[in-house]
Amino acid sequence: MREYYKESEQTAQTIIDGWYHTGDIGYLDEEGYLFVTGRIKNLIILANGENITPELLEDKIKTYRLVDEVIVYGKDDKIVAEIYPDIEYAKMHQIKDIEEDLNEFITKLNKSLPTYQRIKSVVIREEEFEKNTNRKIIRKY
Repeated sequence: MREYYKESEQTAQTIIDGWYHTGDIGYLDEEGYLFVTGRIKNLIILANGENITPELLEDKIKTYRLVDEVIVYGKDDKIVAEIYPDIEYAKMHQIKDIEEDLNEFITKLNKSLPTYQRIKSVVIREEEFEKNTNRKIIRKY
């Protein structure tokens, strides 16, 4: 790619010294395979210097069937998971207290995470997250 059409400022921020900077963050494993783990602009940097990729935590949280949508972000040097639950699933499985159920899941998940990655607060949403035209959640944090 040479440039963004009629977007010279975006081109200047993205193409530096002939290299296209995607904004992705990841790592190479021992065998040379590339793993993309998230976006630099979404990275949570705690006061202790630890970096957290929210997408990795979101993927773990999404494994729980009661979670329809989730965003993880940092607030006041703590990790917050904002969750929109799958209401239909809760009804089908007669889950009476969605908040309690989700908090129990997060407590179990936290036991498997390093201390600095543990989710300290869970916010239950009553509405879906705002999305772009590609149906991706618009991050506002």
